[in-house]
Amino acid sequence: MATFRLATLHKLRERDRDVAGKAVQEVRGALEILDERQREIEESNRSMDAYRKQASTGAINLQQILDAQRFQMVLAAQAAQIAEQQGTLRQELDRRQFALLKCQQDVKSLEKLREQRDDAALNLELGKQQERLDEWSCIRHATNSQPPGNDPER
Repeated sequence: MATFRLATLHKLRERDRDVAGKAVQEVRGALEILDERQREIEESNRSMDAYRKQASTGAINLQQILDAQRFQMVLAAQAAQIAEQQGTLRQELDRRQFALLKCQQDVKSLEKLREQRDDAALNLELGKQQERLDEWSCIRHATNSQPPGNDPER
C-alpha cells in the first residue's frame, strides 16, 4: 500500500488533540483542588459553629465568640472567592472541551480519509487481480477448448 500523503498533517492534528486533552485535564485538576478547598472551608465553618455553640454555654467568653464569628466571615469570603474561581474555571473547561472536540473531529476526518483511500486502493488491487484471473481463465479455457487433433500447424 502507498503511504498516506497526509500523514504529517495527521500527526500534527493528533498532537493538537493531545495538547487540547492536557489543557482540559489541567482545568479539571484545578477544579478538583478548588472543590477540595471548598470542602475544607465548609468543614472549618462547621467546626466554628460547634465552637461558638460550646463557647455560648456556661460562662460566656464574648471575645472567643467574636473571634469565631470573624473567622467565619473570613471563611465566607474565601468560599465566595472560590465559587467565583470555580465559575471561571467551568467556563474555561467548556471552552477547552469544545476545542478538544474540534481537534478530535479533525483527527477523525483524516482517519476516515485514510480509510477511504485504503479501501479504494484495496478495491483497485482486487480489480486488477480479478482482471488477471479473468485473462488467465480465458487463456486456459481457450487452450482446453481446442480438440487434440485440430492442431493448426499441421
